[in-house]
Amino acid sequence: MIDILDPMSGLVSAGKAGGRPTFALWRDGAVRLLDNRLAENSQRELPLEDDARVLAASSLDLLVLASGGGLVIAGEDVVAVPAIPADAAAFLGGLLAVTVPDGERHRLLALDAATGAILDDHAIDADAARAFLHPHPAEDTAILELAMGQDGVLAFRVDVEGSRLHLTEILAGDDPVIAGFSPSGARLLVTPYPSDPQTVRMLSWPDLKEISRLEADDVDAEYGFGLARCWIDDDRAAVYATEDALIATDENFDSSERIALPIDFGDEGEIESLTHLGPGNVAIGAWTPAGRLTLVVRLTEGECRD
Repeated sequence: MIDILDPMSGLVSAGKAGGRPTFALWRDGAVRLLDNRLAENSQRELPLEDDARVLAASSLDLLVLASGGGLVIAGEDVVAVPAIPADAAAFLGGLLAVTVPDGERHRLLALDAATGAILDDHAIDADAARAFLHPHPAEDTAILELAMGQDGVLAFRVDVEGSRLHLTEILAGDDPVIAGFSPSGARLLVTPYPSDPQTVRMLSWPDLKEISRLEADDVDAEYGFGLARCWIDDDRAAVYATEDALIATDENFDSSERIALPIDFGDEGEIESLTHLGPGNVAIGAWTPAGRLTLVVRLTEGECRD
C-alpha cells in the first residue's frame, strides 16, 4: 500500500514528465497535475463551472474539458465550443477526436485542437450510449467504445487520415468492454459484458486474435468479473472478481494471485475502478460504507509469477 486518498473519479492520463506518467483531474476550480502516485505537482486554474470534467490532457499545456454542457479547449488560449456537449476525447495525430451524444446516435468529430473547428464528422447509430476513447500508446489510432446498456457494446478502430478520421468496426457481435492497450501497445485486454461476466480475454494488436482467456471458474470467481480492470505493467493485468477480490494475472493468464486489500468485499465494499499509474502502480477506486476512497498500491514483480 502506497497511500489512501480521497475519491478521484475523472482521472485522465496527461502524458509523461521525466519519463514517468502523469494524470489530470478537475478539482476546486483548477486542473491538478498528479504524479504516478497521485501526489499533486502543479495546477492550472480555469474559470469554469464546478461540474467541469477533464476529457483529455497533455500536461497542463493543452487541456480538453466538458463544462456547462459544452466543450472547453485550454491551450495557449482558452476556447469555448458551446455546441459540443462531449462525453469523451483523445489527441490523435495532431487532431482532437471528440464524441458527442446526439439523440439515438453518437457523433465522432475531428477538431482542430487550437481553434475547436470541426474538420470531420461521423454519425453512428448507438441509442443512449456512453462513449469511451482508448488511444493506442504508440500509434495515431484509438478504439472507440460505445456502451449501450442492455443493447450491448459497439467498438470501432479509429485511424487518422490527414484531417479526417476513418472508422472500422471491430469485434462485432462480441459486446466487447475494452480494458485498454498494454503499455507497449502489443495487446488488448477485453473484459466481459455485465450480462455475461464469465470471461476475460487477451487479444493481440492489431490483428485482434485471441491469445488467451481467463474464465471465472479458473479463479473461483463465483459472481464473475466486474468492469474494473487495468494493466499493471506490460506483462501483468489486474481484474476484479465481483464481491470477492482484486486479482493480478500474467499476460497469458497462466498464473494469478488474489491481492490482499483493506476492504471487506460484498455488502461492505466494492471496487469501482482500476487505473494503471505506471509500471507496478495501480489506483483502486473503491466504495465502502464509510464513503468512497482511492487506494494507491504497488504490485511487485512477484505477484502472479510462478
